Amino acid sequence: AKQAAQLKAAVGKSMWQAVHIPTTVSRTCDGGTTSRWSAMQIGMSFIGAYKMCAGEAAVADLAFAAKHAGVIQMADILPARRARGPNEPGGIKFGHFCDMVQSDRKYPNDPVRSSLEIVAAGTMLFDQIWLGSYMSGGVGFTQYATAAYTDNILDDFTQYGVDYIKKHHGGIGKAKATQEVVNDIATEVNLYGMEQYEEFPTALESHFGGSQRASVLAAV
Repeated sequence: AKQAAQLKAAVGKSMWQAVHIPTTVSRTCDGGTTSRWSAMQIGMSFIGAYKMCAGEAAVADLAFAAKHAGVIQMADILPARRARGPNEPGGIKFGHFCDMVQSDRKYPNDPVRSSLEIVAAGTMLFDQIWLGSYMSGGVGFTQYATAAYTDNILDDFTQYGVDYIKKHHGGIGKAKATQEVVNDIATEVNLYGMEQYEEFPTALESHFGGSQRASVLAAV
């Protein structure tokens, strides 16, 4: 409800267009294609609705607005040596991604499940699709992603963190927003995770690589 009120206030009386573009287009071309796709959608919509002459020249102002004036990009441009165009999938901010998943709306009273759903989607997009396929050719990155969402090891680590916050920091959303608190929670949960790996050899066998275990602990 709070997020809906914030979005409504931000949008106001403005009119926005949601760009519906096939995934294969963005994957084959680049993020910049999405802006051009938007311009074509707007242009063709007005051409069809008002029986205008074909061509972007007939709707030049609309095409310019779609490409430059009021575009909201969901992702930042990647480092120059790896970037192709703006709004690439790999540049989506984690905060934006959490809002896109919307698991906090579906599980408002279960912060563990809400967080785990975001992690699962994140490993799919960033690890398997982006880092695995585009950046590294798909070699081995499946292992990093599946470790985060195919068993309940990460679930246990996350639940421990929630219990620790409730016990030592007043509960969810009540901890002080300081670096010291962040360090305390992160250290405690990671130490717990490493202890569990040592205590239960089957957990080590499930997450058989050190980089796998590091990625799971980082996800917590």
